[in-house]
Amino acid sequence: MGRALRRYTQLLRTPQVPRLAASALALGIAGTMAPVSFVLFAHRATGSFGDASLVFAASTTGGLLAAPLRGRLVDRVGPSAAVLRLAVPSAATDVAFILAGHARLATGVLVALALLAGAIIPPGGAALLSVWSGLLGEIPSRGVAYAVMSVVQEVGFITGPLLAGGIIALWSTTTAVAAAAGLSLAGGLAFASSPAARARGGQKDGDRERLMRGAGLQTVLMTATAFGLTFGALDVAFPAFAREHGSGATAGVLLSALAAGMLAGSLVSGLRSSPAPPGRRYPGLCLLAAAGLAPLAAAPGLAALIALAFLAGVCFAPVSICQFAMIDEVAPPGRTAEAFTWLGTFYGAGLACGAALAGQLVAAADPRVAMAAACAATVGAWLVATARAGTLAPAPAAA
Repeated sequence: MGRALRRYTQLLRTPQVPRLAASALALGIAGTMAPVSFVLFAHRATGSFGDASLVFAASTTGGLLAAPLRGRLVDRVGPSAAVLRLAVPSAATDVAFILAGHARLATGVLVALALLAGAIIPPGGAALLSVWSGLLGEIPSRGVAYAVMSVVQEVGFITGPLLAGGIIALWSTTTAVAAAAGLSLAGGLAFASSPAARARGGQKDGDRERLMRGAGLQTVLMTATAFGLTFGALDVAFPAFAREHGSGATAGVLLSALAAGMLAGSLVSGLRSSPAPPGRRYPGLCLLAAAGLAPLAAAPGLAALIALAFLAGVCFAPVSICQFAMIDEVAPPGRTAEAFTWLGTFYGAGLACGAALAGQLVAAADPRVAMAAACAATVGAWLVATARAGTLAPAPAAA
């Protein structure tokens, strides 16, 4: 264990790594503050949760649809230039959104601004992966490096909503939106000005058409869609289960337990090194994730479900880390960042479909049926990864 822990220490002592991780965390927290801050600010501005949901849906849609374009920008001009080009316009759009809300402008104006704000959010995740890939030659353990990326992501997921809620409780929804904009701008500038980001230029020789034709990337995207279905279903099933058992407020605890499990699983997974390439490990890790989800539907009560949600997160973490490595393996040279953003787009599409499906299952049957559907979606990812295991070898040029 001591030797394994030294890998994290050695990584964090690698030049540029702490600064890159901190700036990516700031961008991640800013992004995850949006659901709470945008919805409540829009409700205050319009007086309607129906209109507020349209505003949030527009922001989410803009982010998903434009994600591949942002990733392509990272590949074409380099991570530093890409983040710099979007950081200031993104903050300016958030300011315009705040002013429009305080002026009580029409809901359509807020929807349009939210759509634009989602579309031009700085591509922190894709930019970080692009720089991270370039640093791997200087990092002693790829597993630890990808685990740190996963930890940064999970900390952002946990911290963002809590920070937004705290700011709203202490000050206002306006302050929360402004804080998210300021954090995004600060994180973007810190990342873009780092020597590691500035040293990595654009990859103008990347084959755009070859990207989506790659069988390996297609396999990873299909499994990402299935994982989106899984978490979309759980986002609905957990609150429904908590309400059914007399404590709607516990829904947040259930989701936090799942995220905490993924955080812990990421840390532990990074301590283990495997000689097997990511493509060979990926199907088995999909099955491990499904096995961790299977007990959820049998939970007798809230206390048991909290513990099982944590366990499910621990089991899901390794395949999440492996996905980062898979993108590096199967994406054509010069298209890594765009491939990463396509991963998020397919995951987001699955998330929306999974939430819609789970809502119908909860209404027609029981929250446990929705949890079983979440597990079934991950079993589907395992079947796809197993059937297409031959596609998960590294891209020829990369090999």
